[in-house]
Amino acid sequence: MFGAIKKFFKELGSSRLLHVAFDSGAKKRPTIVLLHGIAATSATWNVLIKDINMNKYRVVALDMLGFGRSPRPANCQYSVEDHVSYVRRTLRHLSIKKPYIIVGHSMGSIVAAKYGRLYPRDISRLFLLSLPLYLKSGSKKANLPDIQIDLFMNLYKFLSENKNFTIKQSQNLKKLMRVDDGIDVTEDTWDSFRLSLNNTIIKQSTYDDIKAIDAPIDVIYGNLDEFLVQKNIDDLSILDNVTITKLNIVDHLVGAKFAKKVSEIINRLE
Repeated sequence: MFGAIKKFFKELGSSRLLHVAFDSGAKKRPTIVLLHGIAATSATWNVLIKDINMNKYRVVALDMLGFGRSPRPANCQYSVEDHVSYVRRTLRHLSIKKPYIIVGHSMGSIVAAKYGRLYPRDISRLFLLSLPLYLKSGSKKANLPDIQIDLFMNLYKFLSENKNFTIKQSQNLKKLMRVDDGIDVTEDTWDSFRLSLNNTIIKQSTYDDIKAIDAPIDVIYGNLDEFLVQKNIDDLSILDNVTITKLNIVDHLVGAKFAKKVSEIINRLE
């Protein structure tokens, strides 16, 4: 009887934690936490992990809530606060040394920014890669950034309302691009994808989150990023703590060139 109760609470506790896909160990070293994007997994970081100086850092890569081997809790809304809550609970469970660096890619960068705003004492620096930043100007006059944002919002709405189409096209795109990671929507991840898209990416307050953070922030993106609104990224340059790096002939994914640049910056940090 006691064994069954113990097993129940152990399983209950693990269901409230994210899957730790990679942990280099060395708990006394400064830690880098890696958060991937929507409908992806920790495989996003395979190239970057090889480039980071493991003699200097502890590196932890998580499968985000609802994706990879992490839990998909019933009735979860997959808001940015839900994602942050699971990340923080997992990091506390791992006894991660504070302050730590968070590196987020795509949706993971939205989560990282919210995390930095809510828990400023926990972080020393943020790296926001391929940040899908969508902030309309509020102008009544038509302008290119607002038109781009409307196009993205309409696309995201269509994808979230057409399950079979989205799953089929994501699998076709995965084969075409010949990648092991990226936009990989399946029957198992459909709710996680749909709700994260609506409640974390579309309903974002990322620009305000970034403005509220005092820690250094590196925004790094490729000039061929398919989800980029250039003006929104440029608008971050007025913030003293934000450094923006544009990579030429680089798209949304964290490929070799992208990973090399990120690791160069990280490995140079004091």
